[in-house]
Amino acid sequence: METKYFLEFNTRSPPIAATQEFFKTLYCTMAFVDLEDHGTLALTAAVVVLTTIALILGSKRIHRITKSRAARQKIDELAANNKEPNEAPTVSSLFVHPVKSLRAVSVPSAALDELGLKGDRRLMIVRPCPSTASATTDEKTATHRFVTQRQFPGLTSIEASLPSTTTETNNMTIITLKSSAVPGSQVNIDVSEETLKAHKQRYRAGIWDDVVTVVDVGDDAASFVKNVLLAVDECGQEPFSGFENIRVVSIVPDVTVRKTPEEYIPPEAWTVAGSIPNVALTDGFPILVACEASLNELNRRLQQKGKPPIPMSRFRPNIVIRNPGGRPFEEDQWKAIKIGDNTILHMVKGCPRCKQSCTDQLTGERFEEPIETLADFRALGKNKEDVYFAQNAVFHGGSGSGCQIKVGDTVSVLSYGDPVWDLDPVQAE
Repeated sequence: METKYFLEFNTRSPPIAATQEFFKTLYCTMAFVDLEDHGTLALTAAVVVLTTIALILGSKRIHRITKSRAARQKIDELAANNKEPNEAPTVSSLFVHPVKSLRAVSVPSAALDELGLKGDRRLMIVRPCPSTASATTDEKTATHRFVTQRQFPGLTSIEASLPSTTTETNNMTIITLKSSAVPGSQVNIDVSEETLKAHKQRYRAGIWDDVVTVVDVGDDAASFVKNVLLAVDECGQEPFSGFENIRVVSIVPDVTVRKTPEEYIPPEAWTVAGSIPNVALTDGFPILVACEASLNELNRRLQQKGKPPIPMSRFRPNIVIRNPGGRPFEEDQWKAIKIGDNTILHMVKGCPRCKQSCTDQLTGERFEEPIETLADFRALGKNKEDVYFAQNAVFHGGSGSGCQIKVGDTVSVLSYGDPVWDLDPVQAE
């Protein structure tokens, strides 16, 4: 008796394009298989699957997948067997930045996804590049360039709410912008996935060396930001001309793809498919971790000079850790940490600091410190002008989806290693 077996698949579900192509090929060649023996069918299919995957993905990708799996297992074992000391470090603060370079939002807890803390730096402000760049269709050429407090310290006056979905907004997901510089004025931005995907105006935005696809969220948001900057009469280091056409943009779900710098990512942080993890609109990595003991040491040095202490907000971290009795800057040697029950982060590189760290995050006023004092003892990169505070981090297995962290969570250091600084001199913007 002849039996036919139909092989079904969903081409949208494989995590990498090569796997998707494999399934397409397999479907075309084995859509119907006429075999009497179920066992022979299973064995034949398995051989075809493994052989085709190896041919398509190549030995390099297979090696990455197996290497990543072995590395993750080692960290998982450390996490499972870890015993907390009597005075373990804890999470003391959490911050989300809904719009890049606008004011941070302190939160008691945060859900995580593959891009970092949910809602962190998913929108940003951009300005057009010269018309010659805007006219090209080359996907690697930016049509717009990111705008930050480095050019406009007055951006600190703008508060951006966390994304909120309520019946009052017809179940749209809204971020609200408001500023003390324009009292009584505010603007709502619909960041619902279907709305963002429906927007037609898209740009190629440059963030440092990366170029990513973003969507314009509308004239109202752009006008609001421009009016705030005009109200505070703040042009930073740039003339306002050239910035009059600033726009507010967002990542596009399933469209915007931006990878973390591969040279810093350990195998434990690769995805199960052996890919480098993604990042949103941060300066390069999904998470920034800072420690109170390090800030205390910096403030001690500032006060020795007769200068006032500074708050942690100057460094715009996501996670702040309190370690009773901990040494200043011991986080430089942390390689893997566990937060709460199931969140594991890999500390990959120190964070270089720029003039944005010298900007008061409430007033927009800019000072010489803390860069001058950090230069006394934290000039650690190849370029001795590069100074460091806090650590960039990535997720174990390339994603934090399904995890949640909260203030008060215990932090366990799972492994230690040598500090890592930038391989090349840090760019200025």
